[in-house]
Amino acid sequence: MKIRILITALVALSLALAACDYDGAVDQGRAVAYEINKNVTLVLDTSKVRNKPVYNGKTVTYKLPVEAIDMGPEPVFGGLLAVNPDKKTVSVYDAPSMSAKELPVEFTDVQKDIGARHPLVVDKKFPVIDKEKQTVTVYVPSLRSLATFNPGAAIAMPDSTWKFGDEVRVAYKNTDKAQSLRLMNVSKTNIFNR
Repeated sequence: MKIRILITALVALSLALAACDYDGAVDQGRAVAYEINKNVTLVLDTSKVRNKPVYNGKTVTYKLPVEAIDMGPEPVFGGLLAVNPDKKTVSVYDAPSMSAKELPVEFTDVQKDIGARHPLVVDKKFPVIDKEKQTVTVYVPSLRSLATFNPGAAIAMPDSTWKFGDEVRVAYKNTDKAQSLRLMNVSKTNIFNR
């Protein structure tokens, strides 16, 4: 029993000392660009509410970690940041201005309570872009919805505009914010499957 207490105290002391030396921070956002073996660009999440991200922060590019072990699955990137049927808008990444942009859209169909294993979603690729009807159909996991909307003239934007990028978390030192120490693909990492 005394050995367990001693070991626990040593581990706690080691962690406390290690934490004191860390001069870093963590950013989280949606991947809007990715270059293999080079870097990832995120639109940062500005929300203070857990599990309710708001991707309208600044756009930041990080070099990938030096060691492959410090990087999770490669992120998929896309320009779609948020879908809001109540406000009749979608938020997209505007590459020329390197910022988030809210677009008014006309929703033609919104099916709610559609889980990730629903037959309308399973084994389907989104977005579905119909240039003839000028509609885009996307699955919105955070809303558990399948949404079809008409973005008007914005339908001419690149197809990648209508695709959700992965959510990514980046750890870096304050002395070199551009160089990530660790990169975690939140969308593709289940921390409970270890």
